[in-house]
Amino acid sequence: MLKQVVEFCQKHRLFLAGDNILLACSGGPDSLCMVHLFIEIAARHNLMLFVAHIEHGIRGKESLADARFVERFCLDNNIDCYLRTVDAQMYAQKNKISLEMAARDLRYAQLRALAKKLNCQHIAVAHHRKDQAETVLMHMLRGSGSKGLAGMQPSANGIIRPLLNCSREQIEDYCQRYSLVPRIDSTNYETDYTRNDIRWNLLPQLKKFNPNIEAALCRTASLLAEENDFILTYTQEVFRQIAEKLAAGYVFSLPQFVGEHRAVQRQLIRTAIYFVKKNINNINNVHIDDILILAKKAVTGTQLDLPEGLKAVIQYQKLFIGLDNTLSAEEVSNIYLQIPGRTKINKSLGEIDSEVIYSFENIKAREICYIDAAKITGKLMLRSRQDGDIFYPKGLTGHKKIKKLFIDYKIPRQQRQQIPILCDDKGIVWVVGLQQDRRYLPTQDTEKIIKLVFTKNIK
Repeated sequence: MLKQVVEFCQKHRLFLAGDNILLACSGGPDSLCMVHLFIEIAARHNLMLFVAHIEHGIRGKESLADARFVERFCLDNNIDCYLRTVDAQMYAQKNKISLEMAARDLRYAQLRALAKKLNCQHIAVAHHRKDQAETVLMHMLRGSGSKGLAGMQPSANGIIRPLLNCSREQIEDYCQRYSLVPRIDSTNYETDYTRNDIRWNLLPQLKKFNPNIEAALCRTASLLAEENDFILTYTQEVFRQIAEKLAAGYVFSLPQFVGEHRAVQRQLIRTAIYFVKKNINNINNVHIDDILILAKKAVTGTQLDLPEGLKAVIQYQKLFIGLDNTLSAEEVSNIYLQIPGRTKINKSLGEIDSEVIYSFENIKAREICYIDAAKITGKLMLRSRQDGDIFYPKGLTGHKKIKKLFIDYKIPRQQRQQIPILCDDKGIVWVVGLQQDRRYLPTQDTEKIIKLVFTKNIK
């Protein structure tokens, strides 16, 4: 079994020589087997091991005895052990979630905090093949998509699962072979918990149809994980191309968004929400479907309320996904232009490269601006629009309000504060990326020209 686990870890690159690993140990057969295995693995690969035991406050004296058992085992094997206590019952009531979910949330929160404190690169948990089969069934019963049906991954978000390719029978044989006497959690036999109900009732029924149902479910999960990885990789590239970052969310070009396959659209939505909230725990397929319907109808001004203060809004062939009512864009706050040089516009809006040239280049692009240096008064500065802003558009007579320009270009309200306005002491020189003020245009008599090139950030 040691060879099998090491090969699995190497195949999935679960750790590197010299890493610090926090091993989550309940004292049960699975986690005790994992800790015992890693004592040998650590010696071979120069790993620093720590053990964490989380006491959930559910089973009274029994769980306190588990904690003492893990502590003694670690002491006997010269491993630093950290005990943490949480109140899963209170957390479940406060957040109106199941006791099972509350215990899981608190457990992982404690493990992550401890791993950070100990400078551990990984948190190892002892999920095995039977756990994987149960997870796939749980997700199937909820109506999950390919990501959920792919089950648990060998490595994800700092969590590694070195026993995921091992059977429960192998783990029990290992414990017997090395005289390990693990603790038994009495709640494992209570079918009030969804996973236990699946373990003791549903899986045995399914074995009547396929005696190797656990292996079959794990095989399905593995295949779907590969397909999901392809979709994710492709989506990340599409996201870079069609998503634009706002201060409170992301905006997609609607024609490009709906032009992608529906599976990719779903992943684009998940990606945007993940970047905003750092998780997608409370977003399910119903919410995703509602956003897809909103995008397909493409009616300007329509919006959709989502969990945790998120919204999806349609404006001028744009789909916004993000926080608060306005999904307000990041403002441009009085940035003086570096000439020559590169000027970054806040954290996410982009940058402007400037240089001084002495002959006019007739390149027509909204991202490029040519200014007669002699017509500038004071310094050039970038800012957001202000009430009453007007300018004198190139190619037109008279003046125009910036508000009217944004309407003409169908710039959604959510983005208008994000459009940089280049000014000197007299007025507006360039509405960056849209239109230049004709008063600053070079002529045949111009001696020195300032060339500006705007590059917009996607993320």
